[in-house]
Amino acid sequence: MAEIRQEIHVTVADQVGKLARLTDTLKQAGINIVAVCAWTEGDTGHMLLVTDDNDKAYAAIEPLGDGCEAGGDVVCVKAGNQPGSLNAIAHVLAEADISIELVHAAAGDHPEAIILLKTTDNARAVELL
Repeated sequence: MAEIRQEIHVTVADQVGKLARLTDTLKQAGINIVAVCAWTEGDTGHMLLVTDDNDKAYAAIEPLGDGCEAGGDVVCVKAGNQPGSLNAIAHVLAEADISIELVHAAAGDHPEAIILLKTTDNARAVELL
């Protein structure tokens, strides 16, 4: 099962506790984070968030003074949490000549993994997956 979701790109100063403050704000607003990818570049922290209510998330984050903008579409795939799941997805997209530009995923001990993909053709990727 695959669907297109919107990511939010949050840009923050790279400071100790910044993720804690940002997630405090989202928690207090009742916003669930479906997926997150975060990294730093120099003095800047970047977060890609998929939430259950991006409009509400924008409104909650904006007063913090951090940058918050649409991060674009991503393909959200629920796949079995087993060896080869990501491999099968990668092969389907490769055979369709669709390039994967970004991937982040998590599963833990759950039977399903959530895999987020930014591709060169998200609409076609959803059809194929």
